[in-house]
Amino acid sequence: MEREIDNFKGKNFIGKEARLFKEWEMIDRRYYNDHQGSYIIRKRNGAGLPIVFDIIFNVKTIIGVKQDEDSGMKKPIFGKEHIMRITLPNNYPAADGQPEFKFTTDVWHPNIRYFGDFKGRVCLNTGDSGVHTHLVDYIDRVIDYLTYSEYHAKNEYPYPEDLDVAEWVIKQGEPMKWVEFKQKEEGDLRF
Repeated sequence: MEREIDNFKGKNFIGKEARLFKEWEMIDRRYYNDHQGSYIIRKRNGAGLPIVFDIIFNVKTIIGVKQDEDSGMKKPIFGKEHIMRITLPNNYPAADGQPEFKFTTDVWHPNIRYFGDFKGRVCLNTGDSGVHTHLVDYIDRVIDYLTYSEYHAKNEYPYPEDLDVAEWVIKQGEPMKWVEFKQKEEGDLRF
């Protein structure tokens, strides 16, 4: 069965378009025929190459908190399907053309904005990564965020993206071990 990307293979892309095709190819390879994740192309450039992707993660994570009447604590609410939009600017992959990563579904993590005007924004410290970092490398980091195997909750450099969530992680999530949840199988951590 021919896939859409097969129509672009063998074309002689150069420069920026070659990079865009490589990014698409790597994402497609990762998600081809995978029940634990997928992607959707939301927008293309003039050459037909993707410049906006929705990445659908099927990973258990905290999607919010709910006040417990008895204890007064904010207990985690878990969910399994999460959508993150990746938007590539016109000058991607130049050093000043960093991609934007933003969840369109709720995710409760100190490095993902939960409240306010920038809700869903993911802080990946992309400025430190450079132009040789591929989108799938960032996706791997986001998977680490979703599984809480990586997070920064202390109010110090590089600073959490959402201070309210960070405070909950330090005061309740860590002491109650709510951020130490495990996936059912090792294979559930990455897809």
